[in-house]
Amino acid sequence: MRRISVVILSLLMIASMILSACQPAPTPTAEQPKEEKPAEQPKEEKPAAAKPGIEDGVLTIAWIPKALNNPVFETGKVGAELKAKELSEQGNIKVEVLYTAPTKSDIAEQAAVMEGVIAKGVDAIGVSCNEPEGCVDPINKAVEAGIPVMTWDSDSPNSKRFTYLGVDNKEGGKAAAELIKMALPNGGKVAVLTGVPGAANLEARIAGFKEGVEGTNIEIVDTVACNDDIQKGVQVVEETMTKYPDLDGWFFVGLWPVFAGEGAMPKWEEATRNGMKSVAFDTLPVELEWVKKGMLYGLVGQKYFGWGYDTVQMIYDKIVNGKEFEPFTNSGMDIVTICNVDEMAKAWETNDFTKPLSDWKCDKLTAAAPAAAAGEVVKAEKGKTLDMVLLPKFMGNMVFD
Repeated sequence: MRRISVVILSLLMIASMILSACQPAPTPTAEQPKEEKPAEQPKEEKPAAAKPGIEDGVLTIAWIPKALNNPVFETGKVGAELKAKELSEQGNIKVEVLYTAPTKSDIAEQAAVMEGVIAKGVDAIGVSCNEPEGCVDPINKAVEAGIPVMTWDSDSPNSKRFTYLGVDNKEGGKAAAELIKMALPNGGKVAVLTGVPGAANLEARIAGFKEGVEGTNIEIVDTVACNDDIQKGVQVVEETMTKYPDLDGWFFVGLWPVFAGEGAMPKWEEATRNGMKSVAFDTLPVELEWVKKGMLYGLVGQKYFGWGYDTVQMIYDKIVNGKEFEPFTNSGMDIVTICNVDEMAKAWETNDFTKPLSDWKCDKLTAAAPAAAAGEVVKAEKGKTLDMVLLPKFMGNMVFD
């Protein structure tokens, strides 16, 4: 019996050992490495929004003056088209200029023109505003539609335009005052001719002129407007000459009546021959001829060619190159008198405005005589050269020789 018990105990021990060998290994106490997550893939970058006018290779700029058929703005148009041509030839973007404007200097009509180019989807706008506040809404609508806008010549400072390109008009008015003070050293009565009442650029010139003559014996007796119309300019100048027959001078804030040509303002021309002095803004060829003839004493010139040429370049730089501009971009100005008028005339002949002009002050300016009427006998001065022309019946005759 005892033997049987020993056998049974031995079998139980063997079974226990077999079962122990079959148990899983104990869990190790060391921390198991954490399962690594797959590396995070870089987010796919969305392509940047295409810049206006670049995705199709064409940059269309609406260039909008105050009105059509104004010779000053036509000069700017030439500049805009030339710069567009240059940029198109030197790069891979074609630049096009859309020249459009109201038929007359009217802010409501100009606003409608701007609404039209916004609807067409132009890429940028350069505009000379007829009235600063009237330009605010159409400019802001364009900017909100993603169309950058800059102003030139006449600003809308309360709008969202990115810069204003132009002469410092107040300083230009002061320059005109310096000219009239030199022309009338003893003072006198002066009238002012402006264009569209309220136009920011013209108002600034008048303000500068008034400030420039303040404290002198020059009295501004009247300010008349022509609404940028040539014939209206002639009319109001002649009416003012009738009203003030003893007028000593004029400040033409623009050159409107000059475009009408000689003979259009007989009362003004007669007073000029008798010693009245006039100064004017702009330095177009027609005015230069009047300076040479003594009909205009001096000119304050804007960079009207640059209104187009520089505007197109600046818009291109902003859209294509991301360039930023200050709110005001000074275009500079030229002052022209008999002293340097030939240089400015040469610039127009060669279309090269890069060379600086000589000083506008010289001995010829202080000695300038009143303009002579056609057929009027001019007295020769001692020490001066008098040119004469002798016209025989025909050449080759011994008697005439």
